[in-house]
Amino acid sequence: MSTTILTDEAAQLAATVADVVATWQLPAAGRLVPDAEHFHDQWKVAEELGWTTILDDVDCTSFEGLAQAVELITAAAAVTRALAHAGAALPVRQTLVARALASQPIATGSIVVSAHSFGVWDPIASAFVGADGTTQSRAAQGPVDRDVAARPVHRADHPEDLGDQPDGVLGQFLLVEEIAGAAHGAIEQARAYVSSRVQFGRPLIKLPAVAQELGRLTIAQLQLDEAIAEFARRLHTGSPDRIRFAALAARALACDVASDVAAHTHQLHGALGLTADATLRHHTLLLWADRDEGLHHRSWGVQRLPTCEVDLWSLSQPEPAHPL
Repeated sequence: MSTTILTDEAAQLAATVADVVATWQLPAAGRLVPDAEHFHDQWKVAEELGWTTILDDVDCTSFEGLAQAVELITAAAAVTRALAHAGAALPVRQTLVARALASQPIATGSIVVSAHSFGVWDPIASAFVGADGTTQSRAAQGPVDRDVAARPVHRADHPEDLGDQPDGVLGQFLLVEEIAGAAHGAIEQARAYVSSRVQFGRPLIKLPAVAQELGRLTIAQLQLDEAIAEFARRLHTGSPDRIRFAALAARALACDVASDVAAHTHQLHGALGLTADATLRHHTLLLWADRDEGLHHRSWGVQRLPTCEVDLWSLSQPEPAHPL
């Protein structure tokens, strides 16, 4: 996976996650994830390796708190991204954010959600963390519904401004990292397929139209990586308006890239990418599910942009690189 936007330590953590997940058996795409034979064993591995508790000591109630915890947030992003890159759907991202928001310690091993989960994994969570940090234990409700990625979901209306607060920004940051990881994984799947699939005496990738399409998707992936890198640089600043703008820009681009990559990697695969056991399908279902997560409509966030051109230009100015 691309590690160009990760620090050395985060890249090493991502590589470790990739090594572990490479041995995992993923459920058939479309099958309810927690019903898969190995789901609970894989969740236990994630918990034992500390992937779910990275943000436990992070103060996500203020932007200053986020600025002081960028290294931990980058580590959490590395785990989230690496899992998505492998096509693994586990409630790690949602648990990381909920545990960071909790004002009291939560026992490890629990699947924990908050409003920033937008109902995803809610039916099988053992605890819910409210906006004030209080934790409520809950009995498993059983899977009542599923999203596109076959994750259990409780559908409910959520406030449109949920992403404006520091904890919401943290949730958005990990979400776009997950989208980027899934997109990169899908592109790698497509590249491997067109490199090995031979028609008319040569690999498909030798066809100019195929190579051009693969290159276009790769550029889209790199653009998303840069938007996320700008988002990460602004987390150092503690400047709410500039951080919120970066979050908005990264989410908008991530949604476009998710749609683009999912549609065209399937096109490059032909019908073979649509089978239930196709690895590509794990990535594209996650892309479609994450793209729509928590969005009320396609114009999400537009009303919060400044109407003055000068103010908009100021928010668009890139942040200088920050040494970690």
